[in-house]
Amino acid sequence: MKKKQINKQPAYFDRYIEYVPDIDLNDALLQYGFDYLLPEKEKLGQLGHDVYSPGKWTIRDILQHIIDTERIFSYRALRIARNDKTPLPGFDENQYAYVAHASGRKLDDLFDEFDMVRKSTIFLFDSLSEQDLLREGFINKSDISVLALGFTITGHCIHHMNVIKERYYPLIGL
Repeated sequence: MKKKQINKQPAYFDRYIEYVPDIDLNDALLQYGFDYLLPEKEKLGQLGHDVYSPGKWTIRDILQHIIDTERIFSYRALRIARNDKTPLPGFDENQYAYVAHASGRKLDDLFDEFDMVRKSTIFLFDSLSEQDLLREGFINKSDISVLALGFTITGHCIHHMNVIKERYYPLIGL
């Protein structure tokens, strides 16, 4: 299903979903997955632990955040797709980043983990019917559809790469 078929999304997620072209969800997950990040790996490695402002996340922190968020959003999508009506809570991304210890991880390991998580996400969404994708649930006090969660996962990665290109790459002269 395509982005224009999203029936329910919280306003907050518009900023992520708008980055994604109106293409099939599985095509979007593939196009903006591992192969989207891989060409940036060398530049990301050059950044090391540099940040553009005190208190901001390192590149490794951002990659870990993308991975953690994808896992959480995929779990939410699974729960809603399986017609679980339990309201789901939000999560504190800063607390996750604080305790994740991503700065001590190898960039290669983060890339490998992202690749595996994205492949799992693709399998999940590929297994869902149109009815499953349109099913709605309640997350962090907002209604959202499974389809919207899939496009949010995709757009979230694009968003963070845009931030990296805009704010981090100038640190290495790009």
